[in-house]
Amino acid sequence: MKKIHFVINGRFKHTERTIKEIEDAFGDEFLVWVSVTNGNGHAIELSRNAVSGGTDYLIAAGGDGTMSEVVNGVMHVERSKRENLIIGLYPFGSGNDFARTMKLTKKLSDLYALLKNNSTIPIDIGKLEYKKMNGENAVRYFNNITDIGLGAEVAKRVNEGKKIYGPNFDFFKATVLGFLKYKRKKLKIISEEFNWSGSLLILCLANGKYFGSGLCIAPHAKVNDGKYSITLAGNVSLIDYLKNLSNIRKGRFVNHPELYYKEVESCAIEPIGDECLIEADGEMIGKIPLKATMLKHEIKFLTPIGV
Repeated sequence: MKKIHFVINGRFKHTERTIKEIEDAFGDEFLVWVSVTNGNGHAIELSRNAVSGGTDYLIAAGGDGTMSEVVNGVMHVERSKRENLIIGLYPFGSGNDFARTMKLTKKLSDLYALLKNNSTIPIDIGKLEYKKMNGENAVRYFNNITDIGLGAEVAKRVNEGKKIYGPNFDFFKATVLGFLKYKRKKLKIISEEFNWSGSLLILCLANGKYFGSGLCIAPHAKVNDGKYSITLAGNVSLIDYLKNLSNIRKGRFVNHPELYYKEVESCAIEPIGDECLIEADGEMIGKIPLKATMLKHEIKFLTPIGV
């Protein structure tokens, strides 16, 4: 029997019930292991141990943050030990933005069908080399979206907020407040395909299409083309954003002279003056300077679509 290991975000309610549902759904045909996180970063350790100990499938059970930590745990294991590993996502988080891109549902029966049909594709993983807030060098990986500027400030507000009214409202409120209080930072982007310098509102390096609980910020993004899809906003106002919010949610490109959609395989981002924060898959991780490289077809992922 093949082994399937679930890493569950322990902050969510009904963890024990979810474990029972997983065991009932998969126990007849798989050796089922379940690990439950006890705080930020714990899924990285649990995932690394699961892969090092040997498993055929590794499933992140939670939201975008759990998925990102699982990916980082996997990437800490040498590639020869994870060549045949298949990774999946059982999305019951708040934002579930990567699940939107991958067309995943919250039904265990759908996840079971993906496993039985061996429905996988190779997907890219972004590698970030940057500075922690204390100035130390750091490396982190991401599967969905990294952004610089306003997006990092929004993520910080959401993570520190009470999250009473649901993810859509929380992100909308944090974004509006961010526009009103955010001081644009100057930086420069250097790559073979695209160079830019100026006063930045937000810069997204996208592998997936969505962030911020359903905002299709990168409609041109593909998870397996070996490139970052860049969405860059310079002098864009709150009014501009509100006027185009419906188009963004519907995945339409926005026509604005200070909005750029590009694609790069790698890039360097350097500050011009004040420090500028970095957010990766919903978590504020540090600050630029940043070197970003896309690792093509780095992992095998369960999905119902041929992206």
